[in-house]
Amino acid sequence: MSQDFEDTYRSQTAIDELGLALEAVGDELHGWADVRPTMWAPGTEMLRTSVAMTWADALLGLHAMKALAPRLTVTLELDAHLFDDIAGVERVHARSRLVKAGQQVIFTTLDFLADDGRVVGFGSGSFMAIPDPQWLAPPLDDVLVRFASPRGMLIEPLAERIGCEQTVPGTVVLPCAPVVHNATQAINGGMLAVAVEEAALSADLSARWIESMHLRYLRSVRVGPAVARADVHEAMGRVEVRDAATRKVAAIATTRSRTLRS
Repeated sequence: MSQDFEDTYRSQTAIDELGLALEAVGDELHGWADVRPTMWAPGTEMLRTSVAMTWADALLGLHAMKALAPRLTVTLELDAHLFDDIAGVERVHARSRLVKAGQQVIFTTLDFLADDGRVVGFGSGSFMAIPDPQWLAPPLDDVLVRFASPRGMLIEPLAERIGCEQTVPGTVVLPCAPVVHNATQAINGGMLAVAVEEAALSADLSARWIESMHLRYLRSVRVGPAVARADVHEAMGRVEVRDAATRKVAAIATTRSRTLRS
C-alpha cells in the first residue's frame, strides 16, 4: 500500500466507524456492515437512511474512481430508500454496479439486502472527476485492501459522535471537523446526509424516521459549519444545506419520513 495513501487516510473518522467492508466481485462491488443501535434513528430500531447514504457513497464512489482514474471524484447526486423490512436487521449487505460511464460523469446503482437475501432498500449515485489536477485518487487495489475488513465501531449515537446539533426545530449545525472530513478535507457527503436527516426529523414532531432521501451536492463545505434547514409538509421534506462561512448553498435534499400516523 502506498505511503501517500496511508498519509491521506490515516485519521479515524466517523465514516470508518460505520464499519463498512467491501470486495470486488466481477464487475460489481459487494459490501457489508453490522447494524448497531448507535446507527438507529432515535427511538426506533430502523437503520438511519444517512448511514445507508454513507455506505452507498463509499461503494458507488469506487466505481467512479475506477472509471475516471487517476482523477479523484466527487459526488454529484446520491439517494437511498429503505423499506420497513430494515427494522431489526443486524447486518446489511450491498451490491453495487456501474450503469453508465461517460468521460466526465458516472452513474451507479446498488441494492441493500438482509442476511437471508431479502432486498431491504436501494439507492444510486452520480459522480464526476474533480477539475483540479492536484487531487489524484489512490490506486483502487490499495482502497480494496483498506476496506477488506471493518476498520472501526460506532460506540455513541451518530449525530452526537459528529457534533450535529439542533439549534431550533428544523435547523441543525454540523461542524467541519476531521471526524467528518473526506479526502479533500471537506465534509463527507454521507455526513451531510446526517445533518439533512436531523433537520427533517426535528422539523416534524410526528416523524419517526426518514425512509427516503435524495441529495444533490452543489459545492463542498470546507470551513463551515454546515447549516441544514428543513421545510416539511405531510411527511415530505425539502432541506437546504449552506456553508455558514460563505452563506452559499452546498446541497439540496428531499426526504420522506414515516410518521406516527403512517
